[in-house]
Amino acid sequence: MGLAMGLVGTAASYFQLSRFLRDDLTQSVAAQQTALAAYVARDVDNYLVERLAFLERLAAALPPELLARPAQLQSWLAERGTLGALFPLGLAVADRGGRRLDGAGVMDAGNVEFSAALAGQRAIGRPHATPSGHSALPMAVPVRDRAGEVVAILTGTADLTADGLLDHLQDGRVGQSGGILVISPRDRLFVASTDVSMSLQPTPRDGANLLHDRAMAGYRGSGTTRNARGIDEISAIASVPASGWFVVARLPVAEALAPVGRMQSFILQQRGPAVSAVLIVLGIVMTWLLRPLFRAADQADRMTRGELPLAALKVVRDDEIGHLTQAFNRLLAKLLDNQEALERLAHHDTLTGLPNRKLLDDRLQQALAQASRQGHWVAVLYLDLDGFKGLNDTFGHEAGDKALQEIARRLQALVRQTDTVARIGGDEFVLLATGLKEPAHEGAQVLAQRCIEAVAEPLALHRGRTAIGVSIGIALGDGSEAPRDLLVAADKAMYQAKQGGRGIHAMSVTTATTPTPEMPETASAS
Repeated sequence: MGLAMGLVGTAASYFQLSRFLRDDLTQSVAAQQTALAAYVARDVDNYLVERLAFLERLAAALPPELLARPAQLQSWLAERGTLGALFPLGLAVADRGGRRLDGAGVMDAGNVEFSAALAGQRAIGRPHATPSGHSALPMAVPVRDRAGEVVAILTGTADLTADGLLDHLQDGRVGQSGGILVISPRDRLFVASTDVSMSLQPTPRDGANLLHDRAMAGYRGSGTTRNARGIDEISAIASVPASGWFVVARLPVAEALAPVGRMQSFILQQRGPAVSAVLIVLGIVMTWLLRPLFRAADQADRMTRGELPLAALKVVRDDEIGHLTQAFNRLLAKLLDNQEALERLAHHDTLTGLPNRKLLDDRLQQALAQASRQGHWVAVLYLDLDGFKGLNDTFGHEAGDKALQEIARRLQALVRQTDTVARIGGDEFVLLATGLKEPAHEGAQVLAQRCIEAVAEPLALHRGRTAIGVSIGIALGDGSEAPRDLLVAADKAMYQAKQGGRGIHAMSVTTATTPTPEMPETASAS
């Protein structure tokens, strides 16, 4: 009876544990493959987004006049390509018909990336092999004129092999025969694979792999499937948003569930005592493995309570816990970047990017303190645009915003790096000039005149060209004034200029200190 009960118990344990282990291992491997696929997909997406963003910045910075100068355009692209080093296989610009503007030939205007860029969208083309055996990936973005129309196409070709993206897939191998696939459903192509023989090969026909068919149709998740070679696999699928691709992390079921067979033999041979010993050992090992996670969780918790400063956590091992810690560090870095961005928003105008009133007050206070120590003068020019309301009413608020941005750019071009141009109201700007020497009022008036002339240049707007003026009030200080008093004096002088006919500048004589007894109150502008 005891022997029979022992045999029945052993058989029951054998079958129950076998089934349990199969199900549990399948779920665990699926979760691991899902994490791996998401991790690789995120890296691939970052790789693509970084290069597309570089192309867009390059297209925005491309001087329009170079489109008609092939030699200079080629030099300009070569210089930027060397500095960026993101497109080792070359950069090129073509007109809307596909003719390369550097005179190097004609692009295929029927390519998907060219057609998409022609429609105003950034796009990724079809990967292909180079004569040297590398994997090349073309990308394209539109080049727009000032009116926002697409006038040319900027293309760049990345080298997936030289950039190490394919090596990264080799590093992402799980087990002895597991692997990673990067697939383009649009092109029905294996973009990259741990098995290099599959790279740049067409995907299997419909019906050869049911899970693959579902992934091509949009399914993202995990599952068990039989591949085109007849091998059962546990696979997980994750999207690469920037390109429409998806990443597959796969592992043969036989390899994933190999521990089940070993466990079956173990149960038959050792059963209870050995299982108990293994459980104890596993508990100790898991405690050791999870110790960095517990430590990281404790440090993160103390950071949230303010007991520790925000700082990256130490990565102890390059495993799943290490990857989790690295992900936390990246999230922390992004949080710090967002804090810096919020700090910038608190001190800069969102439309023009100029300092706002808060930052202007701080710089004015510093400038006055420096002027008091060094015996220099500080000039505050209070600028109020003439006719801006009419421009808004005629052309619309969007045109008004563009006009303000253009005027901000013109004013910044007039001043030194030590000076400050700030926007403090709808159409009001303040120019702070420091380090002025005698006769300071003449230098301030010359600067005001240059501002009037710069603003008076016609503005090219979407619906036509127009011109507006500016009235400027000037106040000088030697460091003995309060910042607010100097701004108020410049504001009053600006209203004097408005009353004097607009388009002129007026000098305040109500500040605490006057540089010269003969200082004129106003000076007319052209």
